Amino acid sequence: MKTALLALLGSAMYATARYNIFKGVPWDDWPIYTLNKAFALSALVLLVLSVMRKWSAQGSSNARTLHMASVFGSVHVILSLILLSPAYYERLFVQGKLTALAGLSMALGAVAAAGMLVGKRMRGDRDTGEGLRSLAILAFAIGLHAMLQGFAGWFVPSKWPGMLPPMTLISFLLGSAAMAIALRRKRTA
Repeated sequence: MKTALLALLGSAMYATARYNIFKGVPWDDWPIYTLNKAFALSALVLLVLSVMRKWSAQGSSNARTLHMASVFGSVHVILSLILLSPAYYERLFVQGKLTALAGLSMALGAVAAAGMLVGKRMRGDRDTGEGLRSLAILAFAIGLHAMLQGFAGWFVPSKWPGMLPPMTLISFLLGSAAMAIALRRKRTA
């Protein structure tokens, strides 16, 4: 629980600095908009931490960490559904409809959310290698989900609020790191 709270606190501090302090997102949006980003990032951080634990300890993934990743991910899904509108995410919409990339991102996010639920039920049935690969694929899918929403802003660091990298970039790198860990494990196994 301590790890989950630290991940959420760190993610909330980063999101608050990037969006409310440097980007100028109104403080009225902090409880839903900014915290939504914090829940999303902290869920992924916990998932990647579980991948690292599973890789280094031959299967001793922390069930509580995965549970909290699932809880934080579920909160992110609910808040995202509340926020999903051109008022909050103008670049994801054209003529009131999701763009193709935004639609793909949302579909991938839905698949990842379902993967968290299915994985939670099947966790005990998997051996170390299969469990590691499943978690890594899930983390990578979540990283792609984030990437599809925001990669256009990655290449102009001078426009990053407070010079803080976009959370979509951080998420993609975390998901990619989880996949790299799984691939490295496969090569050494």
